Amino acid sequence: MGQGYGPGYGAGAGMGRGMGSMGQGPMRQGMGPQAFANPGAFAEGRLAGLKARLNITAAQEPAWKAFADQAKQQAEVMQKLMASVQGSAQATAPERIELRTQIMKQREEQMAKGTAAFKELYAALSPEQKALADQGFGHGMMGGRGMAFNRPGR
Repeated sequence: MGQGYGPGYGAGAGMGRGMGSMGQGPMRQGMGPQAFANPGAFAEGRLAGLKARLNITAAQEPAWKAFADQAKQQAEVMQKLMASVQGSAQATAPERIELRTQIMKQREEQMAKGTAAFKELYAALSPEQKALADQGFGHGMMGGRGMAFNRPGR
């Protein structure tokens, strides 16, 4: 159990590392500790790889910008959420559970916004770009790939 980032970060509270992208380290296909240490920089790298791989055109730039801005906002929110968890060490168990409930609600809201932004981008892509996006994006948690575009061999 002592492998994860602490209670509540794994597949369930206190279960250590989770499955898929959240539980894998930096040499695997998921988000390792580097993603939690600096979510903004992690998102920037992932976005740069995704944009290059998709070969976004000038005509697609507005949809790309909306998507990238939303992804950066998600990273900022994630950084704040992680800080709130780090500050909860002295909280009681019920307070920590409530905090995690609030975090999940905020993440759900952010995911809905991100999904809408990605749908707009996806609609602007060519069939070839859509095929690339279908292969390398959105497999996250259970599939373990997340945005796999900035990794060698992808």
